[in-house]
Amino acid sequence: MKKTTALPTILIVLASLFAFNANAQDEATFQDFLAQFPSATLPYNFNAQELQGQLENRTAAKAKRLGWEFYQFLPELERSAQFSSMPVYPEPVAKFETETNIAVLYNIARGFSRGTKTYSISVFDKKGNYIGSHFIAGVNPNTLTSATIDENLNADVKEFKVNWANDYREFGAQGNQVTGLTLLEMQTLELIMPGNPDQIEWASRTIPQQDASADLAKMK
Repeated sequence: MKKTTALPTILIVLASLFAFNANAQDEATFQDFLAQFPSATLPYNFNAQELQGQLENRTAAKAKRLGWEFYQFLPELERSAQFSSMPVYPEPVAKFETETNIAVLYNIARGFSRGTKTYSISVFDKKGNYIGSHFIAGVNPNTLTSATIDENLNADVKEFKVNWANDYREFGAQGNQVTGLTLLEMQTLELIMPGNPDQIEWASRTIPQQDASADLAKMK
């Protein structure tokens, strides 16, 4: 009886060890995570016109989403998810490498919203240690944020008010169009510092001059 009882126990232990080894082999590595992002060069620019086009065209193209197994490398995603009731589906955009750092750029997509974009960048050291994340660019029906990232991982960021031909809250996007952008804020972010992946806190903002804050010319 003792031998009969011991056999199932041994089989359970062996099965557990096999499952543990299989999970260990399948666990995503930092290099696996980086492989999800296409390589890009610095400086990198988010053009205001292109962001406006994404808002107006509301493209329905299905974007590649980051696998859940890679979320562990982006610890700010949890805080980002708390910022909105909509579920987060990060979409890889680009990967940058400097002498001392590696950075990945992604769109924090929520739900099935089209046109709205929230681009964040997360920075690591060369060993894969997480440093911080920043929201640097994006667009929604009310505001548009453009940015240029330089070779030292600094970002010159500008925030604009989106002006519609007809009140967006009343008429929406269909049959409506953007007539221009009004510059509201400017700031330079050090991306190798801890930050906020969801919105810019304009603590060290530069107030635009009167001529700079005028509406931009029509984009079309």
